[in-house]
Amino acid sequence: MSIRSIARKLGVSATAVSLALQNSPRVSVELRQKVGAMAREQGHVPNARLTELMREVRRGQKPGYHETLGTFSLFPEEEPWRERALYWHFGPMIEGARACAESHGYRLENFWLKRPGLKPERSASILRARGIRGLFCLGSLDVDAELPTALQDFAIVTQGASIPGRLHRVASHFSADARMLFDQLIERGYRRPGLCICVSGDRRTDRLYSATFLGYQEQAAERPLIPILRAETWDGHEFDRWFVSHRPDVVVIHQYEPYIQGVVDYLNQRRLHAPQDLGLALLDKNPDISFFSGICQDYARVGAISVEMLLGRLLLQDFRPPKHPRVELVVGNWNEGRTLRPLQK
Repeated sequence: MSIRSIARKLGVSATAVSLALQNSPRVSVELRQKVGAMAREQGHVPNARLTELMREVRRGQKPGYHETLGTFSLFPEEEPWRERALYWHFGPMIEGARACAESHGYRLENFWLKRPGLKPERSASILRARGIRGLFCLGSLDVDAELPTALQDFAIVTQGASIPGRLHRVASHFSADARMLFDQLIERGYRRPGLCICVSGDRRTDRLYSATFLGYQEQAAERPLIPILRAETWDGHEFDRWFVSHRPDVVVIHQYEPYIQGVVDYLNQRRLHAPQDLGLALLDKNPDISFFSGICQDYARVGAISVEMLLGRLLLQDFRPPKHPRVELVVGNWNEGRTLRPLQK
């Protein structure tokens, strides 16, 4: 079925049908849905590359600015990476996303979806009026929060494991990162690892750090195995009971900076030094890469790949909630630091 025949059947112009096939905000959502349904019934698949080429031909210029992409979160703050110290990593993620967008001729603009008094329906209306069709979601403070239904006709890519619905997403490869760290521990001769992990952080990593740790223990650690110490905040008495009872030869940490500092102060008070007396290794959130050994997640790369995936969704005219969501994983980087024994040559 041609564009003209669809136009005749619906009683609209061929131009309106063409705009609807491009999901243009210049025509109504209702018309876009009708045209999309009719096109799919006839097996029509938009040729993304041709569509993009024709846009450039119509512009009569070399590829330059295409359109604006939006970024948002379900955090209550406008810019949580500035207002919440625990989420500083959103900063490099945004910068990586922006650099990637600009390299392809797109602009990235942040929107405050949770602005007081602004309903999601109004936010969606503003985005459509601005011609913004693609959104990069940073996630949510509440890991089980759901995406507002008002945004369901936008192309959306999110990051991490919060907002657990059916969404295209990019995440750090938590299990691969954990395997990388534990392989390093084995090669350096550690056999009694103990894991201290943040309860909410365990949930945000889809429990892949703790699951990988338990598998590693089963295969390579000395008995008796050391239980995982799960805590949301630093508690010196709790850590002392765990440490004295189990005597790990290396402490693996996935916690925020105040907890990491609590561990360092605890060891200093007992005149225990890393790596001479025991090892220290971080699974992420390294406050001092010159000192702490472990994994550093590549947040800028997560942002860049999220934009690449989002641009793919736009080119494919993929604006509906996905039946088969894609997940791309980004492996972190090993940071040698000074808190583990050197590798044996």
